[in-house]
Amino acid sequence: MDILTILLLSLFIFGMAKWCNEGETLVGNIFLKKAAVTDLWVGLYLDTSEPAEDATLASITEVPVLYDYARIALGAADWTEQATKGIFENLQKIFTANGGNWGDVYGYFLTDCASGTAGKFVSCENFSDGPYTVNDGWSVKVTPKVTIS
Repeated sequence: MDILTILLLSLFIFGMAKWCNEGETLVGNIFLKKAAVTDLWVGLYLDTSEPAEDATLASITEVPVLYDYARIALGAADWTEQATKGIFENLQKIFTANGGNWGDVYGYFLTDCASGTAGKFVSCENFSDGPYTVNDGWSVKVTPKVTIS
């Protein structure tokens, strides 16, 4: 079993901020039906409220694909277990607006597709200290973390 498969199982069993229905189904298919493991990407959303558990990529308001916004891949090798056992953290990902403003960014999400709305909306989390106003040249830093307890 590769590290991404282990992390997907860990996320499903022990939780992240919030698993969405499509993410639960994705993990069930991987572990129970032996479906192929998919890559994950992190993206940003503009919705003022955290998306509901039944949200989809089509139902959220993602930062528009303007001004250098794009989802960032979360490679399996980017996850490391911290000194406190059971805490896994991804490398910090930095999103930077270039050429215009993104506005107020309220949270981040994980998905299994690099762009568009055809993929699964795996999980999401509002920023605990947000929203972050992102003007031209400003950045948002996201460090996905999973705690297994």
